[in-house]
Amino acid sequence: MSSHPPMRLASFVAALVISAAAAALWFICDRPVPVEPSWNEPLRSVSFAPFRRGQSPLTKTYPTPVQIEEDLRALVGHARGIRTYTAREGMDVVPELAAKYGLKVIFGAWLGSERDINDREIDALISAANAHPDAIERVLVGNEVLLRRDLTSEQLISYIRRVKAAVKQPVSYADVWAFYLKYPEVGREVDYITIHILPFWEDEPVAIDHIEEHFVKIVDRIRQAFPGKPILIGEAGWPSLGRDRGPAVVSTVNEARFVRQMAAIAKRHDFDYNVVEAFDQPWKAALENTVGASWGVFDIDRKAKFEMSGPVVEVADWPLRAAWAIGIGFLTALAFGRSIPGFAGKLTLALFAQLLSWLAVTTVFHVEAVSFRWWQDIWAVFRGGLAAVMAVAVVVRARELLAEPRRAVGPALSEPPDRWRGDGLSRLFGLYAVVWTLLLAVDGRYRDIPVIDFSVPAVGLLCLLLLRALLAGRQGAPVLPALAFDGLFRRAGGVSFRQAAWLAGCLLLSSVAAIASEGLAVMFGEDFTKDHPTFGEQVPLILRAMISNREMNLWAIMLLSLALPYLVNVLRRRAGSAG
Repeated sequence: MSSHPPMRLASFVAALVISAAAAALWFICDRPVPVEPSWNEPLRSVSFAPFRRGQSPLTKTYPTPVQIEEDLRALVGHARGIRTYTAREGMDVVPELAAKYGLKVIFGAWLGSERDINDREIDALISAANAHPDAIERVLVGNEVLLRRDLTSEQLISYIRRVKAAVKQPVSYADVWAFYLKYPEVGREVDYITIHILPFWEDEPVAIDHIEEHFVKIVDRIRQAFPGKPILIGEAGWPSLGRDRGPAVVSTVNEARFVRQMAAIAKRHDFDYNVVEAFDQPWKAALENTVGASWGVFDIDRKAKFEMSGPVVEVADWPLRAAWAIGIGFLTALAFGRSIPGFAGKLTLALFAQLLSWLAVTTVFHVEAVSFRWWQDIWAVFRGGLAAVMAVAVVVRARELLAEPRRAVGPALSEPPDRWRGDGLSRLFGLYAVVWTLLLAVDGRYRDIPVIDFSVPAVGLLCLLLLRALLAGRQGAPVLPALAFDGLFRRAGGVSFRQAAWLAGCLLLSSVAAIASEGLAVMFGEDFTKDHPTFGEQVPLILRAMISNREMNLWAIMLLSLALPYLVNVLRRRAGSAG
């Protein structure tokens, strides 16, 4: 009885020490990041699509006039003007409301493959332009119609001519810059050239450090192709959430850096520009996943993601995440540490508890942040719940090993733990990882790279294997068996040779496929072979693409860590058969 208070005190001290270290690490990792340059003027123009969560042009659920006015009011002081993409669907109120708040409008008509809808859009555009000549400075006839192949250039030109004959404002058409070079006849028809320059989406993605030379190079090419014509960069932006593309890294810090640089670059080179976009667009997740929904300078809740001057915080709600993670980790270490002998063992358990709590809480917050529709909310519960259960399984098994180190080696492998058999979960995560990587390889342009989703199993299982190896080494037992899947959560023989070989092989191949997928994405880019016609030019660029995406490289390493225990299982059993 007398030993209990010291044991409890030691557990409390161990939990407190590791929690304090975790708090310091949270603070260091999430401190504000200096971002240059600072910009203290409103942006020239921003894309304006005032959709809230649950609203979408795909489901024909549109913002109300009250919501549109709220969003226009929010932009005062942040932008001088706005660009719209449709003349209908409730946007007919925009010119009058924009004038009320002193915002100039580039008013657009959405064109597609259906002629009757196109006619209604053109009629609405003409009507609005003539009714609000002071608010609407310029008009746009269609957006990326040629890119989507909805219309031929001849059909598009007929719409442009129809609008030019009916309005007094300058008339243009908006598309990715390369399509003006492909269809110069369109450029000859418009009053000004509207090009989209999105370094993130280029066939060869451009790193944030090189955007100025990229913009200057493209604008110079367009000026040479259409001398004397005014140029509007109709879309220029950077996503804050989603997957990386090659060297183009997605983050709030990089979005802030891009927007500030864009404003400074435009002033330095006298570019006319429009930032895409004002608000995050949850409905775009249906088309482009997380990355498509996350280009706004304001988030879904209409909060500015960053200021235009001063340092930027990558994760704005990090104190809340830290409080949850540290609190859960502290209580877990306090509850489980009592049964572990020695202060070093208690510290180790507390470290496991904080690490797994950190990863699990981060996963839960992340899957909630990238859920934009009702079914994604359900999917998020599954993804977050799976990570949380796996975290518990790892911590419980770590406690068992630290409480009874003999379980790590020898005959103890045949003894099942008391609770939380995590071997099934481990195999489920392995299969899940293989399927996700296959989807990335087949169609990965918009699909998230699941580094955060798999952080609990990849890091947790690796730490558990290392703990077993360390305990085995201390007892003078061979270390290699401790790195096998057998006995990781349950008795030896918990996974058959065939299962281990199949999972190890699939995960190893997935690791290779993950790296190769980045090269394939570049190789099959629409303009890649045209810009680099020879095999000698293409190979180094493809190889560079395969190693330039740090997020994908990390995912490949995580796949290898998931494969490790199964691979050791196979090697051990083959060695045993040979012996």
